[in-house]
Amino acid sequence: MAASTDSTPIDVDVLIIGGGGCGLTLSSLLSEQGVDHIVFERHAGTSKLPKAHYLNQRSMEILRQYGMSEPVIEKSGTMRFISRVQWSSSLGGDGPYDRKILGTVDAFGGGEDSDQAIMYQRDSPLRSHNLPQIRLEPVLREMAEKRNPGRVLFNHNVTSIEATDDYILVNVLTDEEKELRYRAKYLVGADGGKTVGPHIGVEMQGPTGIVDIVSTHFKADLSPYWDDRNFIAHFSNPGGGSMLGSGSLVPMGPTWGRFSEEWTLHFGFDLNDESRWDEARLMPRIRELLKLPDLQMEVLNINHWVLERVLASKYQQGRIFIAGDAAHRHPPTTGLGLNTAIGDAHNLAWKLALVLKGQAHPRLLDTYEVERRPIGKRNCDWGLMTFMNTAVLNAAIGLIPGQPEMNQARFEALFEESDVGATLRATVQDAIRSQKIEFSAHDLELGYSYSDGALLSDGTPRPTPDPLGQVYTPTTRPGHRLPHAWLRVNDDKNHNLISTHDLVGKGADFLLLTDSKGSAWGSAAQHVSQRFGVTVNIATVDTQPIHGKDIMYIDHNSTWASLNQLQPGGAILVRPDNMVAWRSSRPSDDGARDLAKAMGAILKDVEECRDGEKNGLDVKSTQFHIVRGNIKF
Repeated sequence: MAASTDSTPIDVDVLIIGGGGCGLTLSSLLSEQGVDHIVFERHAGTSKLPKAHYLNQRSMEILRQYGMSEPVIEKSGTMRFISRVQWSSSLGGDGPYDRKILGTVDAFGGGEDSDQAIMYQRDSPLRSHNLPQIRLEPVLREMAEKRNPGRVLFNHNVTSIEATDDYILVNVLTDEEKELRYRAKYLVGADGGKTVGPHIGVEMQGPTGIVDIVSTHFKADLSPYWDDRNFIAHFSNPGGGSMLGSGSLVPMGPTWGRFSEEWTLHFGFDLNDESRWDEARLMPRIRELLKLPDLQMEVLNINHWVLERVLASKYQQGRIFIAGDAAHRHPPTTGLGLNTAIGDAHNLAWKLALVLKGQAHPRLLDTYEVERRPIGKRNCDWGLMTFMNTAVLNAAIGLIPGQPEMNQARFEALFEESDVGATLRATVQDAIRSQKIEFSAHDLELGYSYSDGALLSDGTPRPTPDPLGQVYTPTTRPGHRLPHAWLRVNDDKNHNLISTHDLVGKGADFLLLTDSKGSAWGSAAQHVSQRFGVTVNIATVDTQPIHGKDIMYIDHNSTWASLNQLQPGGAILVRPDNMVAWRSSRPSDDGARDLAKAMGAILKDVEECRDGEKNGLDVKSTQFHIVRGNIKF
């Protein structure tokens, strides 16, 4: 049937192309900040593949900030079910080398490592969770639709994009085969790189075709064989000497732990082997790999994919942006794909809100690429590195692809009671311990920072990151995530605790944090709010109530005092995305002036930045140009 066309454009502030995890998250965030927008997704429904499933602490914090974490937590696997990762020879079987546990590592602050557990519990108000995209995306869709009724549109296919200096025209084929035209001020491509990126000339840079993988999503009862603690079980046995070992098994819920009804098995496959698509030929291979020859199973989906590590050459052109898989794709190790996408959405949403409301210069939007592309590159590199590191286990055992007899001899040596066997086992344990760079990447998840963008540097050096990505150092240095600390509302007789992260809220407001000696910052915040038309909320935190002082929050266990890196009377300016934008480590002689200059640098107010330079303020990290007259859209 031919499509009917309505040539009259429908005006909207923001169009989001792509209704996956990134696009749906961005939609909810924009709704919370009052931004008029529409989502177009070409498929009729959410993902049919489990795909990404790990939500790290930072992503859970972002969802929590916008009232989105509870529905996710209700359906997800908690720490009880993701506290360790196991390597073994097989899941079942009764041979001499079957069901041999080669080793385990604690994951995400779970398990037996008390120091690691304390670190994870201390540094965030929420722990990591496990929810595959087949279950997560319907939750995100429901929340997005509730916040933006009738404007999260599935089965709507974008057929053309035309960009001008002032707007973007988009033609969309609806689910009723009607072609409509939309005119938007901004467009975000969260479509996996299918449409928007190629339109603006994005090149995906980096190696492709690294490894061919088959992921089989199936139903089976594996409860007699599974340990509730396992997040993933990896297998290495004489029959599988590939880079991936013999395979990796992941529970997919909806019940968690040993009673999971659904599972995904990932294993390497020859690209030219047509049996990778053949369910009848795959099922015997899965049974053989698991050493469960009589396993009753139902294959739900077979997905063949080729590993790559690619980064977009640019994240923006004019009024068009890309985010999520459209901007970065990499191996799934460390679970950085969806989590990085959620971070992209978090970074972009508040900037769009302020610019569209005329509260910031459009140059603020240029900081999206400045801030997020280096994070995308780092996560692409880390994902590839941790994937390549999985090969060390087979190397430690001495497994060689296509050499089952030699591999059998290596397994015999591994378990024999001899000096060589003891050395092999020790080497294998070292190889397994090295996998903590994937499953305990605490610093990588929370400690990322922006060196440039919508912030004003105070000239202090960046804390030295842990090269293994595990030990996170909280800091209030501009460009870093605001450290989490528990606080008590001063007049709350129930002594309920809130996080420092809760002080920002879910709009596009800024937060100025100080203490009882920083009372002068209150008038400074009011001055800046009036001058720029943005909201700057002020919060005072002290270790105890002080007579005659208006203390809003009490520092629980003095944690905030140990983290804030301020002298009494200093202040920290926090962005709407809970990233530190600026700080004055000591009281200011003219807080209104200093705060205004900082806000000008953040919002890209050119005159304020110029005045700041005249007064000796460090504005090297800002990017701006002089524009006369009013801001126009």
